[in-house]
Amino acid sequence: MAATALAAEAHAFRDEQDLQETYHANGWTDGLPIVAPTPERVEAFLDAAGLAPDALLGEVPTREVRVTAEHAAINAVMAGCRPDYFPVVVAAVRAHLHEKANCHSTTGTLSGAVQTVVVNGPIRTEIGIECGAGCMGPGFRANASIGRALRLVIRNVCRAIPGVLDRASFSSPHRFSFCFGENEEGSSWTPMHVERGFRADESAVTVHSVMTVDSAVDFVSRTPEGLCDSMLATLRRNGIAGDEFLGEDTTAMLVVGPEHQRFFDRAGWSKDDIRDYLFPKFGEDPGPGGRTVGIGKKEGILIVAAGGDGMAQTWVLLPHLAIAITEPVVANA
Repeated sequence: MAATALAAEAHAFRDEQDLQETYHANGWTDGLPIVAPTPERVEAFLDAAGLAPDALLGEVPTREVRVTAEHAAINAVMAGCRPDYFPVVVAAVRAHLHEKANCHSTTGTLSGAVQTVVVNGPIRTEIGIECGAGCMGPGFRANASIGRALRLVIRNVCRAIPGVLDRASFSSPHRFSFCFGENEEGSSWTPMHVERGFRADESAVTVHSVMTVDSAVDFVSRTPEGLCDSMLATLRRNGIAGDEFLGEDTTAMLVVGPEHQRFFDRAGWSKDDIRDYLFPKFGEDPGPGGRTVGIGKKEGILIVAAGGDGMAQTWVLLPHLAIAITEPVVANA
């Protein structure tokens, strides 16, 4: 790491309780306790990613915000990350700050859009990202703290404070943290990051801003076509609006659990076979009460293998005015 000094203002506290109460009183946290971002901890995180404090990770021009590696490291420490998680946090922040990830809208919208972080590649097993049973919920430090770190950056650096620039009418518990990995070892499918141009032995993070989290539950179908029809019904029930800014690049994510995957495997269906079945149907009449699925390219249907046994379901993550962005994870050599 370059020897650039940390730029953040220093604060002194009487004790741990004083620190926690001050952070809460000043609105510097998400309502949960934080880990004190001491200079030593912040520098250890920057070293783990091989970044100088002033390295620019991205900008939000409409808010005159520039997000540096130091900003991200401070919030990753606060979130409870370990230093070896930080390269994943950096990739997630860079992905979220991509122009077409549309930070300004997705963090300020009345709908309370959620930032979903999906991790691929060897880094998952190296740092303990959960990909199987319970992967979208509590109990896994890497998942919980990485997702939380991105949300704290959004709050503390990108200024998405509830009632101020965050105008969500209700918001969502998914906004505390929403991070999981693709279960590459438990699936015969091509991993999502490989489909998006990376090697299988590379690690990558995909950030997808989501308006609606829904579930296509189907315990009855035994064919790929039947399962796809259940997913299609869920997509049509919610709909995906077109947008001039995104054009034909809109993305939606299908997180397919193992109970559904086994029927696709038995029939020899790949992720592309699922896309080939679904995409032409997006242009058909959705029927009474149905809504248009405005995805302009079949590549916009992102498919992830994850979750545990038991529930025959596929989670459907519908977008909010942004496309999914994938960034490489680069650790300090």
